[in-house]
Amino acid sequence: MKISEIIKKNKNSVILVALYVPGENNQGKVSIRGTGFIISRDGKFITCGHVYKQIPQNDLPYLEVSVPGKIDEKGITHYDRYKVKLLKIDKENDLALMQIISDKNNFETIEGFGKSESVKEGDEVVFIGYPLATELLGMRFGITMNTNHCIISSVKRRGIDGSLHFFMIDTHINNGSSGSPVFLKDTGKVIGIASGRISAKISSPEGKILDIPANMGICGPAKYIIDLINK
Repeated sequence: MKISEIIKKNKNSVILVALYVPGENNQGKVSIRGTGFIISRDGKFITCGHVYKQIPQNDLPYLEVSVPGKIDEKGITHYDRYKVKLLKIDKENDLALMQIISDKNNFETIEGFGKSESVKEGDEVVFIGYPLATELLGMRFGITMNTNHCIISSVKRRGIDGSLHFFMIDTHINNGSSGSPVFLKDTGKVIGIASGRISAKISSPEGKILDIPANMGICGPAKYIIDLINK
């Protein structure tokens, strides 16, 4: 499937997860936490468990999502903000099933899940999310959805039973991308979720520790998402 088709069919279901903490004189603080993707018309969505768990308890009332909405005559996408709540969490597989709080019943959803157990090294994949969203907002770029195209570089299976544990891709997953849906390019179906990056800690001559991202990202299989939904 063409990447442009995958983007067109799914971009309105890929959402930004953020904290919008009010401040004085309407100067609120925005803290981008990650990406999510809508799986049901009533607004259920999936993100990474750590996206939710790393939020301080006192800040949870300010947790919201921004959902792609109308496109104006200039071609600019406007986002609609909603409060959310946690439904289920899978700590072992770093997954969270959440709910948009709204009376709407016509949210756009991803095109569906594929068979993650059959993925193999060299498969082309695409993931859509909001990498470095905080930094891009600071540069006055606005909310910026991005698409990455890469391959599965390694498939890791559990030693006990050989089941798929996770797979790796040959690009790094930036802050803000956690929770991005990972699509198999051939089918356009979601086969996983972007969940983590690998980086090297290197000391600079000034004594600072530099975090250098490697071209490796960790993705959780869609199988565990489906299991969480069906629990």
